[in-house]
Amino acid sequence: MRGIVLLTMTVHENSFFGKILARGRKNSIGKLFLDKRFVHYTWASIFVSVLNIFLIWLFVDIFHIHTIISTTIVVGMTFVIRYVFFDYLRVL
Repeated sequence: MRGIVLLTMTVHENSFFGKILARGRKNSIGKLFLDKRFVHYTWASIFVSVLNIFLIWLFVDIFHIHTIISTTIVVGMTFVIRYVFFDYLRVL
């Protein structure tokens, strides 16, 4: 049985990236971008945008629904999904 090896990257405070992160944590903009909620907001937004593109492709090209109808349905759906997803992640 093979063991699973997890690789983790640690940033030492004396390294180049460690100094950049330490400097970023001190100013207000760095605190914003290094905040856990901002990271959750960013990847959740990317996920919903990709979902939006996929669903429009699916409705228009595969199901052959007219563009105006499918776009209205998908945009409305992803708007609600985005709100529920952000509320679940507590980034609102």
